[in-house]
Amino acid sequence: MTKGKSTPLLSPAYPMPPYHYVNSRLFLAMFNPPEDAIQALLPPPLRPSQMPLAALMFGEMPCKETGTFMESGILVQCIFDNPETEEEEVGVYFAYNYVNTEIAQISGREIWGYPRKLAKISLNWRNETITGKVVRDKTTIYKASCKMDEEGAWIDSGPNINAKVIPSPSGEGYDLAAITAAYLEYTIKNGRSGDVKIEINGGPNDDLSPVKIETPMIGQYFDCDMLVPPAKIVGELKL
Repeated sequence: MTKGKSTPLLSPAYPMPPYHYVNSRLFLAMFNPPEDAIQALLPPPLRPSQMPLAALMFGEMPCKETGTFMESGILVQCIFDNPETEEEEVGVYFAYNYVNTEIAQISGREIWGYPRKLAKISLNWRNETITGKVVRDKTTIYKASCKMDEEGAWIDSGPNINAKVIPSPSGEGYDLAAITAAYLEYTIKNGRSGDVKIEINGGPNDDLSPVKIETPMIGQYFDCDMLVPPAKIVGELKL
C-alpha cells in the first residue's frame, strides 16, 4: 500500500484499485418491485428502468488486494445519463450493501461510495438448494433461497452505480455528493438458476421498508472471476 493515498496517511487501510476477485461465488435473488415503489429506492437523478427490477445479492469474494470477504446487497436496476456519451444508460444501483470485514467496508465506501455496513453474511448449499442470509443486531434482516435445477445465463446489467456522499466537516452540507459508475468485468465459469423465495424483514438499525416485492422472479448462481476498476463520476446527487 502506498503511503499518502488514503486515511490514515502513514498506514493506509486499503490499496488503490483495480481489485481482482478470483473464484467468487455469487447468488442473485431477483424480483419485481411495484412500479410506484421503485423510485423511493433511487436517489435523483437516477430513474427506474422500463421494467422495475431489483435483486438481493449474496457473494463470497476472494479479493487479491483486500482478502476474502462476504458481501450482500439490495440492488435496483436504474437509468442514468452518461456525460461522456450524452446518452441514457442502464446500471445497477446499490440501495443497501453489507460486508463482513473492515477493509472491505472502508475501501468500498471511500473509493466507490458503496453504502456498506458490517453484518454477518452466510451463503450455504444444502443438496441443490442455496440459501443466503444477512444478520445484524441479532436479527435476520433479509434472506433468500433457491433450488438450482436449471442452467443459468449471465446477463450484463451495466455498471455498478453508487451514491458517494462525504459530509462537510462543519456538519452542514457535503464536500462531495455524486453518482459514481464502475464498469466491472466478469468471467463466468458456471451458471445455474431456479425458483426463488425471498424474505425481507429489516432490523432496528436497518429500515428496509422501502423495499417491496410484487413478484419473485428467478434465482441465479454463478462461479466467476471479477475485475473491479476505479469508478467515474457520472452525475451530481440532488440531496
